[in-house]
Amino acid sequence: MNKKSPTDKTSSRAKIIAAARRLMTDKGVKQTTLADIAREAGISRGTLFYYYASKNDLIYDILEKHLSDLTDAIFASLSRRRNTADLAAVLQSALNGLIVDENSGRMNLYLLQEAIIENSDLKDRFAVKYQTWRELIASHASRVFSISDAQQLPALGALLLAMIDGLTIQYLLAPKSVNFQEVARQLVRMIADGEQRSGRNRPEPHH
Repeated sequence: MNKKSPTDKTSSRAKIIAAARRLMTDKGVKQTTLADIAREAGISRGTLFYYYASKNDLIYDILEKHLSDLTDAIFASLSRRRNTADLAAVLQSALNGLIVDENSGRMNLYLLQEAIIENSDLKDRFAVKYQTWRELIASHASRVFSISDAQQLPALGALLLAMIDGLTIQYLLAPKSVNFQEVARQLVRMIADGEQRSGRNRPEPHH
């Protein structure tokens, strides 16, 4: 019996996740069955069960990839900060590209609904993943905005994550109501001003 190489397994998982995301975006999480996903991916149900013994395991991997994609979309182009105006423009572009993708937005809401309302086991796993994502966002923000006060980071990560979720909902409800340019400008200004105030209030080191 031929064993699958790590590359083959990664490719197969990616194919299954992509098929599941397409179906769940169209039909919702609850209405999508493993049999539907196997058919969409062009594989047998036995092959699907080889990689994912339960729907929860598959949904969790979808969430992990989804959050990873979101993080990359927001922070990949923010690594080289030049000035506040430039940073706001780059952030505006990232938010626009991230949230305007309605399929991604719907997928995010479907996953959250499944975890919060339908599935307590999945809710516990999502809570751990969201905590990890908050910390990752905070870490990126610390680097991008040169934040030196570690006490600010947990709250900043939570606020940025809330902003992403909230803007996604607002855009899906009324796309023209979201002014990405002004949102990005205000966000950068608030973070920069907060760091400046924190620096002024920080006690001088003793020599």
